[in-house]
Amino acid sequence: MQVIKENKLLFIWWAVAFATAFYAFGKKNGSNNNIEQSSKVKFFSFPENAKTKVDSLFFNKNKSEFNGVVLIGQKDSIFYSKAFGYADFKKRDSLTLHSDFQLASVSKQFTAVAIMQLHSKGLLNYTDSIQKFFSEFPYKGVTIQQLLTHRSGLPNYTYFYQYIPTTYDTIITNTDLVNEMIVKHPQAYYPPNRRYQYSNTGYALLAAIVEKISGISFSNYLKKNIFDKLNMTETFTYKDIISGKQKCNTTGYLYRHRKAESNYLDGVLGDKGVYSSAIDLFKWDQGLYKNIIINFDTLQHAFLPMGKPLHFKSNYGYGWRMYYLQDSTKILFHAGWWHGYKTLLIRIQKDSSTVIVLKNRSKGVSIHTKDILKILYPSGFVKDTTINNAITQKSNFIDKL
Repeated sequence: MQVIKENKLLFIWWAVAFATAFYAFGKKNGSNNNIEQSSKVKFFSFPENAKTKVDSLFFNKNKSEFNGVVLIGQKDSIFYSKAFGYADFKKRDSLTLHSDFQLASVSKQFTAVAIMQLHSKGLLNYTDSIQKFFSEFPYKGVTIQQLLTHRSGLPNYTYFYQYIPTTYDTIITNTDLVNEMIVKHPQAYYPPNRRYQYSNTGYALLAAIVEKISGISFSNYLKKNIFDKLNMTETFTYKDIISGKQKCNTTGYLYRHRKAESNYLDGVLGDKGVYSSAIDLFKWDQGLYKNIIINFDTLQHAFLPMGKPLHFKSNYGYGWRMYYLQDSTKILFHAGWWHGYKTLLIRIQKDSSTVIVLKNRSKGVSIHTKDILKILYPSGFVKDTTINNAITQKSNFIDKL
């Protein structure tokens, strides 16, 4: 009888041990699907006191009405993350790492990668003219390369549409934009490739080219070829909102509690219009190292300085801006603003780091990006104030968020 009891106890002990081991194994193998809980990196390359300094920086900004989300990570692991303020001030809903933000011009990264995917498949060349895809397009000599690097000289549709008779309650699409440019032919700013001129029109046309080649909407192309493959379940486009497929869980504010209103330009994608959370943006940036949606070596072409002459301290590639810190650390980034949302994504490839700042109130306290980088990469900033001022002047297009 005693032997039977001991055997039962032994069996129970082994069953518990096996169940524990199986649970641990399953949890370990499931960690890739939940990047928040990732613990791949035990030691980050940032200074020892960086997390405390970052927290202090944003805590003080929050006291001055910073309303947004911050995430800093490295090699699939989150180093620092925190949400400050409200997704909706009237409802008093708090922001979280899963809150959706209109990415504005940060959306251009997705457009650039979509074009690079099609190039990798041999479906287009960077030297192709727009007439190859839209034969009646009236601006001769404009290439895909020039659209990507803001050297097309094309007029900004957000300005010239103000002078085109339209019903302002009717949301326009990328196809509408192409047709209006064909019919109305608004005057170009410059001949193609004469100079760098930041162009939302260029990236809207790139999205139209993606639709033309793929035969599906730009929104569906991104979902199928980027969002789904990187498990970005909290990312979608404005088209998904107006079709009822998705609902943004935040509100954009111009200042204080004044909501930003949507308008007829919101339906144009490629230059803006992607909505995402801090968690999904981290999946996006880290996913670009993994050859899942595009070969890593192929992607490096996007980070070459092509928008401006090489002697410029800052430059533009394909969907990313770039400049160097004083220790030669290369900073890749993009910022955006649209309808009360302000966004920033910084990529540092030398240590696979990502910095994400998302705001849903455009006015109020400013975030100086150099303040974040000074904490994370102090060796990149010299003590000579003259040189530091030069760095600020060359990168002042992202210095305030």
